[in-house]
Amino acid sequence: MFQNMAQHHGGGCMMIVRRQDDQGVEFVGSGFLCHSKGYILTCAHTINLTDKLAVIPPQSLQEFNRMTMDRVNVIDVSVAQFDAENDMALLKINNPPPLSVSANLFGDENKIHVGSTVGYLGFPFGQSGLHTLKVSHSIVSSKVISLSGTRQFQLDAMVHEGNSGGPLVDLATNQVIGVISGRFSPTGNGGGIRIGNHALGTESTISYATTISYGLSLIKSEGLNV
Repeated sequence: MFQNMAQHHGGGCMMIVRRQDDQGVEFVGSGFLCHSKGYILTCAHTINLTDKLAVIPPQSLQEFNRMTMDRVNVIDVSVAQFDAENDMALLKINNPPPLSVSANLFGDENKIHVGSTVGYLGFPFGQSGLHTLKVSHSIVSSKVISLSGTRQFQLDAMVHEGNSGGPLVDLATNQVIGVISGRFSPTGNGGGIRIGNHALGTESTISYATTISYGLSLIKSEGLNV
């Protein structure tokens, strides 16, 4: 199951970066190709609307790759749709080449049962120089509604920084059912005792993915079929 997921979805996952004034780039999160016309879904909280954004395609999953890339193939993108309330954003590759996206890419979030096995892909700790795509798995431990009213899957996994924006895949159907959005922190996002840049008590094995319907709404807002 996990090999099929990696083969089916790995090639469409990308690092999202912002361009810097010195012509360098800074990693901000993960995203994945969702339409053959060059559209990419990610989380809204990973980007700023004023950023000059770009994406970096993944290295080959079946080869041994250097963890940190010295040189990257950067592809410029722009923000096509932005839904801050539900933490979803749709990016568009500028002048996209011919692209292929699998048919029936998206699943029905309403058919997912608590206890279902799921997988997710992304670039954990990309901001710390880890540039290899990582395949991980979990179970849907609960279905919840956030304080802002957003439907989410609660996952029994410690999803790491950098995975936000990556696809959540139902392993039974190999379809995308959500977008990884972050991890629950029992002490909040800041304060408390710190060792270096790490705040003690912020780790948990409770993470979240926003259901895919919000992403589909953004795609449809562009006049695209899904």
